[in-house]
Amino acid sequence: MPDSWKLREIFATGVVFGTYLALMTVVFFWAINETDFFPDKFGVRSIRNSYRELNSAVYLQVSIVSQALIFVTRSRSWSYVERPGMLLVAAFLIAQLLATFIAVYGSWEFARIYGIGWGWAGIIWLYSIIFYIPLDIFKFIIRYGLSGRAWNNMIENKTAFTSKKDYGGGERKAQWVMAQRNLHGLQPTDAPELFADKNNYRELTEIAEQAKKRAEVARLRELHTLKGHVESVVKLKALTLRQFNRTTQCDNRRMGRENNKKLKAGVDGCFQLR
Repeated sequence: MPDSWKLREIFATGVVFGTYLALMTVVFFWAINETDFFPDKFGVRSIRNSYRELNSAVYLQVSIVSQALIFVTRSRSWSYVERPGMLLVAAFLIAQLLATFIAVYGSWEFARIYGIGWGWAGIIWLYSIIFYIPLDIFKFIIRYGLSGRAWNNMIENKTAFTSKKDYGGGERKAQWVMAQRNLHGLQPTDAPELFADKNNYRELTEIAEQAKKRAEVARLRELHTLKGHVESVVKLKALTLRQFNRTTQCDNRRMGRENNKKLKAGVDGCFQLR
């Protein structure tokens, strides 16, 4: 189970990526059916009026970009720098090699497709790779927009449109104080600024809650194992023993003080009798 459901991000990402990939496919179909751009630039034969070959070309293009999208959605940074699992890479390569062979050699009447050759297959792979690159940029834009910082930068930084109290005068004074501290070589305090931002505070709260849940799961897992149970019992006994020793020492000190008081009272009584 995930730590939290980010439904807003999932919905926005799905809408943006789906729209972009659909437009990319429409543009590709228009280019191969209405123009001679690819035959003129790459020297391949035209497939403008061959609907079975057009079906094969569109099938391969949709197959590549649809499965390649998983590399974008699984990564938090650029998908080119975060290495995916080998099983995922193997599944992608096997599936797309099979799709490429079908588009190149397939001639199935029931599917209305006909082989387009390796020249067109190479063009489709190149087209898909080029239009794959902006997907990471869209991902960053979506996350930045949903974080709330984009709206704050657009509106809250403009004094006339801000919704802050006193038109943000308190924050401007705090910024001036921080600038003066830096000017005089004093150590700036980052904690107030960190918690003054509601978005940062909310993110820190979510991180703390997730860490608390993980710690609770780890504790329960530890208690349900034999080794963890034994260690828990030992720790509990050690804690109980320390508490007993501490209580015994306190009782001994208290009894010692009471005995000293009684002894002193007895000695004083003897001197008074004499």
